[in-house]
Amino acid sequence: MRFDLELMDFVECEKDFDNLAVCGSNEDLTWKEFKDKVEILKNKILKYNLPKGHPIIIYGHKESDFIVSIVACMNMGYPYIPIDTIYPKSRVDKIVDIVKSSIIINSIENEIHFDENNISTTYQLSDPIVYIIFTSGSTGEPKGVQITQNSILDFQKWLSNDFGFSNKSVFMNQAPFSFDLSVYEVIGFLSLGATIVLNSKDTIENHLEYFERLKKYSCDSWVSTPSFISKLLLSEVFNQNNLKDLKTFLFCGEVLPANTVKRIKNNFPDSKVLNTYGPTEATVATTLVEITSEIIEKYSKSLPVGYVKEGTIINLLNIDEQNIGEMEIIGDNVSIGYFKNEELNSQKFEKKYEKRSFKTGDFGYFENGLLFFANRKDELIKLHGYRIELGEIDKEILTNKLIEDAITIALKRGAEVVKLVSFIISKNNINIEELKDSISKNLPYYMIPSDIVKIDNFPYNANHKIDKNELINLYKSL
Repeated sequence: MRFDLELMDFVECEKDFDNLAVCGSNEDLTWKEFKDKVEILKNKILKYNLPKGHPIIIYGHKESDFIVSIVACMNMGYPYIPIDTIYPKSRVDKIVDIVKSSIIINSIENEIHFDENNISTTYQLSDPIVYIIFTSGSTGEPKGVQITQNSILDFQKWLSNDFGFSNKSVFMNQAPFSFDLSVYEVIGFLSLGATIVLNSKDTIENHLEYFERLKKYSCDSWVSTPSFISKLLLSEVFNQNNLKDLKTFLFCGEVLPANTVKRIKNNFPDSKVLNTYGPTEATVATTLVEITSEIIEKYSKSLPVGYVKEGTIINLLNIDEQNIGEMEIIGDNVSIGYFKNEELNSQKFEKKYEKRSFKTGDFGYFENGLLFFANRKDELIKLHGYRIELGEIDKEILTNKLIEDAITIALKRGAEVVKLVSFIISKNNINIEELKDSISKNLPYYMIPSDIVKIDNFPYNANHKIDKNELINLYKSL
């Protein structure tokens, strides 16, 4: 059995009814049990008489019911908005206020919350919206990226043809469903009729328990950011002897260091390592390359992010003397735009060659047909795979009346962001730990600075802009 993304319905094959579909943090479901639970949830949702195209919020973590809710929404034609429990209540409330959905499915409590007074504008498009994932915004407001069915089908075709997955694949899911990296596993297992193993934050933090779970379900396909695996590679038991089935490592969301690949190859000699690149606005990823020993030897300083997928174009805009330019993605995988944000849509999206295009804000260059990531255009950075707008952190810090000014910088090791540090100016004594506790009520944990440093004045450069390099030097000297 599998879930056909064109029909948005299950395609049955009786002989594999009893194959595992979803291994959640709370229960395991065969494909038959999975389909039955989807039908039960659909019947519950039908009672609310929602118009087609009405967005539905799904709140939870790694429960099997989260996947059940996703598929029920797909089947009924309701765009789903995944929100993980890692988000503080205020951020959840902000997203709820933006979307104005009358329905919230709580996959933890197995409950549906309905507010008949909170009815959103609905969408009945010829190419319907499948999901809306909210990312960090420069104004402090989250941005909802809308991905349609045609974009999902384009992604699914690429995933089926070029990645080497099959209906026998067992996908290891680590990323929250509110992070689009998880779409790899969700679309992969659904379209192929494979298996997805969900791993909660608590399980992952207990490495031995996590490895035992991977072994128990014979996970063979690993999907994560590079930084997530780096610490695990230091474990004596994270190797091919203990995890014999683990054969494919797929990375996206951050720069992949050559040393990380070397450690993987050392621990898992028979494995293959896939590197990909793409923003949320272009349906998960747009490039792919297998990082072989030959590629590591040739490009050890900066690994390629891959060859551009068939049917998609990446243009380089405003190329400099080093042949580096801003990456613009053109193709069916590009989003139709941000949810209710026409001003930003006009800046970032347009039409080219009869296709949608998106200006990524990422800089890159091509060499021998391979794309390489160079840097970010603005202050939108990635830490542990999460997109973070540094200005959003500053804005939250400045809600404290004792603070006059604040600026957050990203410390890097090579091209990889390793730490966030905020500098504040305050005439009053302020308790740093209390400040961290305060902002954690409105920001997810991955946006909380590792350090907050109080200084008297910000350094400025010749253009009278805050000198961030000087701030970095100041921090290193502390």
